Amino acid sequence: MNILWPDVVLHDNVLLFVSDAAPYMVKAGKALNAFFPKMIHITCLAHAFHRIAETIRSKFIKVDELISTVKKIFLKAPSRIETFKNMYPDLSLPPQPIVTRWGTWLNAANYYCQNFKEIKNIVDKLDPTTSMFIEKAEILLKNNDLKNELVYISVNYFFLVDVITKLETRDLTLVDSLNIVEETVKKLEKVQGKIGEIINTKIKNILQKNSGFAQIKAIKNILTGCSSEVSLDVELTPSDIAKMQYCPITSVEVERSFSRYKAILRPNRRSFEFENLKMHVIINCNCD
Repeated sequence: MNILWPDVVLHDNVLLFVSDAAPYMVKAGKALNAFFPKMIHITCLAHAFHRIAETIRSKFIKVDELISTVKKIFLKAPSRIETFKNMYPDLSLPPQPIVTRWGTWLNAANYYCQNFKEIKNIVDKLDPTTSMFIEKAEILLKNNDLKNELVYISVNYFFLVDVITKLETRDLTLVDSLNIVEETVKKLEKVQGKIGEIINTKIKNILQKNSGFAQIKAIKNILTGCSSEVSLDVELTPSDIAKMQYCPITSVEVERSFSRYKAILRPNRRSFEFENLKMHVIINCNCD
């Protein structure tokens, strides 16, 4: 704030605070309202859908075991990878989901749904005496419940991968961002079954706990000329509302910056002078 306003911080000019949904960040948002009366605090909606993806993962234990087991079969195993490529040269290796990379587990589940027969043929070709994971994968791939779960995930939840990718896109308007969120919530509401009900309840709870979400939706309605049943809790001027046209609803840019800073200031690069470091950071942040 002092860099933006070296003489005096313009507290009324701070309109938005975007963070993750960690309890300490929610608490910090409430505390900061005392200093920035016009500030709306919204928690990252890309994080919200990642939490939905993690909930889906927790409900399908067999699928999670399959993804983990097959990953271990081909990890540091050149001969098995060669067998894979010889049998199906046009098929990519199974995805290796990383928990901190949003939507990668759903992407892996869809891969196994689309290529179930091929993966089963490859596993059957491998020698189970060389690894306990091959034997475990053979047992899992014979389970009919696993097939059904893969189909359910692919048909009903794979679209979340695309949703998260869209929300990560730069220069989205507030209207476009919230349209993506609202359409996604509607799709989740239509999913049938016990798991569908759990996920539907989960997303509703997440959005209800997001204190600024209703306020941002009200601003979106003003920008699109629609009437809103929700009144703004903060007194924003027409000029303030107009400035919210491109306000972000995700903390993706901050996450990107953390990754860039970590890559720049690696453990073996600690001799940077501050001025050189500053220029290096600026170049990296503007290289896109």
